[in-house]
Amino acid sequence: MPPYLAVETAGVQWRLAMKKLLVALVLAGCLLSATTSMARLKYECWTYINGHPGKMIKRVADSNSEATKMATDWFRDNEYKFDYIKCK
Repeated sequence: MPPYLAVETAGVQWRLAMKKLLVALVLAGCLLSATTSMARLKYECWTYINGHPGKMIKRVADSNSEATKMATDWFRDNEYKFDYIKCK
Protein backbone atom coordinates (compact mmCIF):
# COMPACT_ATOMS: atom_id res chain seq x y z
CA MET A 1 0.00 0.00 0.00
CA PRO A 2 1.43 3.41 -0.90
CA PRO A 3 2.19 5.65 2.12
CA TYR A 4 -0.26 8.37 1.08
CA LEU A 5 -3.14 5.85 1.13
CA ALA A 6 -2.15 4.65 4.62
CA VAL A 7 -2.36 8.23 5.96
CA GLU A 8 -5.72 8.78 4.29
CA THR A 9 -7.07 5.49 5.64
CA ALA A 10 -5.92 6.40 9.15
CA GLY A 11 -7.65 9.78 8.82
CA VAL A 12 -10.89 8.13 7.72
CA GLN A 13 -10.71 5.67 10.60
CA TRP A 14 -10.06 8.49 13.05
CA ARG A 15 -13.05 10.50 11.75
CA LEU A 16 -15.26 7.41 11.92
CA ALA A 17 -14.15 6.76 15.51
CA MET A 18 -14.90 10.39 16.45
CA LYS A 19 -18.37 10.16 14.86
CA LYS A 20 -19.10 6.99 16.83
CA LEU A 21 -17.90 8.65 20.03
CA LEU A 22 -20.07 11.70 19.37
CA VAL A 23 -23.14 9.52 18.71
CA ALA A 24 -22.46 7.57 21.91
CA LEU A 25 -22.18 10.79 23.92
CA VAL A 26 -25.41 12.17 22.45
CA LEU A 27 -27.26 8.92 23.21
CA ALA A 28 -25.90 8.87 26.76
CA GLY A 29 -27.05 12.47 27.22
CA CYS A 30 -30.51 11.59 25.94
CA LEU A 31 -30.78 8.66 28.33
CA LEU A 32 -29.68 10.76 31.28
CA SER A 33 -32.12 13.53 30.44
CA ALA A 34 -34.92 10.99 30.03
CA THR A 35 -34.32 9.53 33.47
CA THR A 36 -34.10 12.92 35.14
CA SER A 37 -37.25 14.16 33.43
CA MET A 38 -39.27 12.49 36.16
CA ALA A 39 -38.91 15.52 38.35
CA ARG A 40 -39.22 15.17 42.05
CA LEU A 41 -41.46 17.91 43.35
CA LYS A 42 -41.75 19.58 46.73
CA TYR A 43 -45.06 19.05 48.50
CA GLU A 44 -46.52 20.72 51.56
CA CYS A 45 -48.40 18.13 53.56
CA TRP A 46 -50.92 19.23 56.18
CA THR A 47 -52.62 17.18 58.84
CA TYR A 48 -56.32 17.86 59.38
CA ILE A 49 -58.21 17.34 62.61
CA ASN A 50 -62.00 17.90 62.58
CA GLY A 51 -61.65 19.60 59.18
CA HIS A 52 -59.09 22.15 60.40
CA PRO A 53 -55.41 22.21 59.41
CA GLY A 54 -52.90 21.18 62.01
CA LYS A 55 -49.19 20.50 61.46
CA MET A 56 -47.38 20.91 58.14
CA ILE A 57 -44.24 19.25 56.79
CA LYS A 58 -42.57 19.44 53.40
CA ARG A 59 -41.70 16.35 51.40
CA VAL A 60 -39.95 15.79 48.06
CA ALA A 61 -41.58 13.05 46.00
CA ASP A 62 -42.41 11.90 42.48
CA SER A 63 -46.16 12.10 43.03
CA ASN A 64 -48.79 13.41 45.39
CA SER A 65 -49.66 9.92 46.58
CA GLU A 66 -46.01 9.20 47.40
CA ALA A 67 -45.75 12.48 49.34
CA THR A 68 -48.95 11.67 51.23
CA LYS A 69 -47.62 8.23 52.16
CA MET A 70 -44.30 9.70 53.31
CA ALA A 71 -46.08 12.34 55.39
CA THR A 72 -48.47 9.79 56.89
CA ASP A 73 -45.57 7.55 57.89
CA TRP A 74 -43.69 10.49 59.41
CA PHE A 75 -46.67 11.76 61.42
CA ARG A 76 -47.49 8.25 62.67
CA ASP A 77 -43.86 7.57 63.62
CA ASN A 78 -43.82 10.83 65.59
CA GLU A 79 -47.20 10.05 67.20
CA TYR A 80 -49.18 13.00 65.85
CA LYS A 81 -52.94 12.63 65.83
CA PHE A 82 -54.83 13.47 62.64
CA ASP A 83 -57.93 12.53 60.70
CA TYR A 84 -56.36 12.81 57.26
CA ILE A 85 -53.47 14.40 55.36
CA LYS A 86 -53.50 16.55 52.24
CA CYS A 87 -50.40 17.29 50.19
CA LYS A 88 -50.19 20.06 47.61
